[in-house]
Parts: sequence; C-alpha cells; structure tokens
Amino acid sequence: MLKISILFSAFCLFVIGCYVMFKPDLSDLGFIPVLATNPETASEFRSLFAGSFIAYAYLLVRFTFSYNSLSIAVVIAYIMGFIALGRLASFYYEGFNIFGLSVFLGEIFLMIVLLMAHRKRKNEIPYF
Repeated sequence: MLKISILFSAFCLFVIGCYVMFKPDLSDLGFIPVLATNPETASEFRSLFAGSFIAYAYLLVRFTFSYNSLSIAVVIAYIMGFIALGRLASFYYEGFNIFGLSVFLGEIFLMIVLLMAHRKRKNEIPYF
C-alpha cells in the first residue's frame, strides 16, 4: 500500500511537471492557481516549478524500487538537472536572455560539481 501511494504521488508530480514544462502558454494553467503573464515569470516558473516536480517524481520512483540509499549530493544533482531541463524548455517557449543563460550555466555547473564530489567521496569511503 505504501509503494502504491508513493508511486501515485510520483505520477501526479510527473504529470503536473510535464504539463507546466511543455505547455506553450503559461498565462492560464487551468487547475494551477498561478498567473505567469510576462516571459521572465514564465521562464522561472517553467524551470523551477516544473523541473522540481519532475525531479521529485523521479526520486520517488527511484526510492520505491531501490534498496540502496541515495547520497544528498546525487539527489540535489538530479533536482538541478531537471530544473536545467525546464530552463531549456523555457528557452524554447520564452526565448533566450542573459539572465536565463547565466542561471542555466550555473545549474549545469552545480550539477557537475555535485556528481564529481559524490564520486570522489564514494572512492574515499573505507570499506571494512
């Protein structure tokens, strides 16, 4: 019953995240009570809200079917990766701007650094 509840929650998060990320016009989101009328707000909403929801859905599914624990660095890297995916979708729908591009590069940089730190720490852990 717990697995089904977690998977249902993950499915809902994934559907809402994909709906927001790939909907061309964010001025009316239907059941989501947010109004994004200008391109800057739509860009941030698409990348942060939708990217986070998709990342949380992925992590819930992975948690459900995995017996290994996830490190905090990897969890944050996945979240940043899906937020960056949302940023790419916002570039497609709202267009490029300097702020969005610099934030996107920062998100990719943080994701790479976190994965490198996780790999380095994993190799340093002594196994008894």
